Amino acid sequence: MSYNPEKHHRQSIRLPGYDYSQSGAYFVTICTQGRECVLEDPIVSAIIIDVWYALPRWFPSIDLDEFVIMPNHTHFIVWILPVGTNAGVGTERTEAIPATLPDVGATLAVAPKANKRTWIIPEPTAVNLTPTLGDVVGSFKSLVFKVYLDWIGANDPTRRAKFWQRSYYEHIIRSEAQLHAIRRYIRENPLKWALDPDNSQNLPKRPFPANVEAYLEDVERYEKYR
Repeated sequence: MSYNPEKHHRQSIRLPGYDYSQSGAYFVTICTQGRECVLEDPIVSAIIIDVWYALPRWFPSIDLDEFVIMPNHTHFIVWILPVGTNAGVGTERTEAIPATLPDVGATLAVAPKANKRTWIIPEPTAVNLTPTLGDVVGSFKSLVFKVYLDWIGANDPTRRAKFWQRSYYEHIIRSEAQLHAIRRYIRENPLKWALDPDNSQNLPKRPFPANVEAYLEDVERYEKYR
């Protein structure tokens, strides 16, 4: 289910009939508008990281797993747990990798230190114990936008505020092999940026993220014949 932003601009790309409130792990990719490399800004990346770790305040029944910020997209795995289940399912999760510099394979940008942060992540007025994946992703995107909008209003009104693409890509993780493969894919994503077709606007566009789907097809073939 590759996502083409031109073709699917006003259409849902969710799986018809699937209950996205079901317990399980979901792999999510959110892109920037036009795939512009705006997430390499250390202010943007630091706000995204803060919002990511704050999400369980709004959704106590989710667990955060692998997470990475790339210059024009972010990947993460989120678990939706049965109500009353303790978080901690994603036992192999690592710390979020901050937004990267243009030469991603060489170095990672350093987000502002906590004592230099000049924004506040709002506290929830209510919590959602039975969220859908759309609830979680929508809140993540809107919270990042709100916090960043407040920051630029107070510090730099000339900055561009709107940067998220309209929708997002999701993959339902259906096996342990897929889970480990996607975790590895996320961890290695910064090292592969130099080969990414979105790294240069001069290269032809292709449905995103076709490389993820090819990777998962290899995993499924391995599961059949091992």
